[in-house]
Amino acid sequence: MRRYFLILLAIFTVGIVSQPVLADDGSSLPTNYFSQDAEDNSTSDFSFNDPNQTPSTKKLAIPRDTPTPLEGVRWRKKTIRIYMRTTDLHLKNAFRNAVKKWNKVKAIKIKWTKDEDKANIIAADGDLSANSSTNNGVGYQTAQLGETKTEYNPDTHELHKATSILDPYQLDYTNPNFRSEVAQHELGHALGLAHAPEYEHSVMVSRNIRTGITKNDRKSIQLLYQ
Repeated sequence: MRRYFLILLAIFTVGIVSQPVLADDGSSLPTNYFSQDAEDNSTSDFSFNDPNQTPSTKKLAIPRDTPTPLEGVRWRKKTIRIYMRTTDLHLKNAFRNAVKKWNKVKAIKIKWTKDEDKANIIAADGDLSANSSTNNGVGYQTAQLGETKTEYNPDTHELHKATSILDPYQLDYTNPNFRSEVAQHELGHALGLAHAPEYEHSVMVSRNIRTGITKNDRKSIQLLYQ
């Protein structure tokens, strides 16, 4: 049986905020957060588990000039399965709330699955401090709150896998609304949204996501998956 392979690129997208982060008691945490992007252009082979299933070669349409910038990729189907890998209670609640917020857009349907092998998106946690750095010239530290890694076919613009990671060491002591907004930002990347400029009103602004999902974000997802 002939085996089909797709060449995929992995994008590592970092979602970080620069405003003071509030603890559960309303006090400001001492760390300042600044935007930092990381990209890995390495390639890897992707193969379908079912040898009788051939990948679709139909190129997906990607709209232009959307209110929120796009990564140029999307899921082929509008029903997207997500698996909860993290066991951190705060982050589980953040991901669950973020999924509810994105489902209200009604352009896509994110459904939870208990089978990780069938999931399109993985909701995970991890220590992202290795991606943080110190700016000795100014005297502040950058801290990464979340990261989303995606695998896609550059020829068809089709997403094949996304893993959204939240850092419990940075987020567990913040308030629930903020944790949800960080999760909304990372799931936005998993759906195909890119970072928005700072002057835009969008949850995808990496330095300030305190708005949550906005009208611009909803419109962009609707155009992407229409």
